[in-house]
Amino acid sequence: MKKFAGLFVLLVLVAVPAVAQDAPSQGAPPQDSSSQSTSSSQTAPEAGQQSEKKPISTRFTPEYEISAGFDHRSFGPTGASRVGMNGWYGSFDYNWKRWLGFEGELQGVYTTQHPLQGGVERPSIYTAMAGPQIFPFGHHKLSPFGHFLYGEGYYRETIGPYSPFGSTVVTAFSQAWEAGGGLDYHIKPRWSIRGMFDYGSTHFSSSGTGGQSSYRLAVGMVHYFGEK
Repeated sequence: MKKFAGLFVLLVLVAVPAVAQDAPSQGAPPQDSSSQSTSSSQTAPEAGQQSEKKPISTRFTPEYEISAGFDHRSFGPTGASRVGMNGWYGSFDYNWKRWLGFEGELQGVYTTQHPLQGGVERPSIYTAMAGPQIFPFGHHKLSPFGHFLYGEGYYRETIGPYSPFGSTVVTAFSQAWEAGGGLDYHIKPRWSIRGMFDYGSTHFSSSGTGGQSSYRLAVGMVHYFGEK
């Protein structure tokens, strides 16, 4: 997971100069009276030069964002062996300011394990969280962001059957939070590709310990509605 974290930092460093290039160009400074006394023959070329195309800003501010995609979670008790789980995520964001939004997100991840011969275990985790989402440079061609989400988690695990016993279902609820961020790559007027990396924590007592940590990697699409 250190490689994923390093990749995220690298993407942010790449995005900063790209966003800086997107900034609108400033107008030319006012000329003094002496410069205005040039002949018409000299003014014509200058006017032609000023008519050259200026860099166009790619900045935009959508009012709403909907995102969905693939989710991978590395889950387990802190300091113990971890379990890789795959699933989905879906989120909705209202952009209150150019740089600040409020996000709600749902996640579901699953896996199948065979710890003993002839047996099977199917753990799954669902979370519903909400919190602030920050775009420090606003929305551009490349838009890094960070967020902190807090809410509720649900753990469910089907154990068995182990002959001669049947199956058992274990469930638990817990408070959950995640913190991290990602990068949006704007590909069409109302579409972007999104990559995210987060660290989170839960306290499902039924999973064998009082606390668990998780590393989450997600890739999905973003659709924009409205403009600010």
